[in-house]
Amino acid sequence: MKRIGVEIEVLCGSFRSQPLVFAHLLDARPSLNLDHVEVICGSDPRARLGHYFAPGTVDSVEDALGVHDTCVLVLPGAGGPLGETGMLRGLGFWTGTQAVPG
Repeated sequence: MKRIGVEIEVLCGSFRSQPLVFAHLLDARPSLNLDHVEVICGSDPRARLGHYFAPGTVDSVEDALGVHDTCVLVLPGAGGPLGETGMLRGLGFWTGTQAVPG
C-alpha cells in the first residue's frame, strides 16, 4: 500500500454509538458510499485520526471537535461531500493522506 495526499471532509457531532452515526448518514445521504467514511466515536480520537493526518493536524482536528464525541471523515470515493446535517456540524476540508493499493 502507498499513501496519497487527499482532501478529507471532517464533521463532528454527538452520538451514543457508532451504529447510530451510520444510521444517520444513511438517512441524510442514502447514496453515500460508507466504505469511504470513517466514523470515530469516543473520547480519544487521536490514534484513528493519525491514520489520515499529520500530528499537527490531528491536534487541530481534535481541538475543532470541541465538546463533541464523534468525528466523521468523508474520504474521496464516498460520492462527494456530505455537508452539514441536522446532527453533524462541518469542520471543513483538511489535507491528509489515504492508503491506496500499489
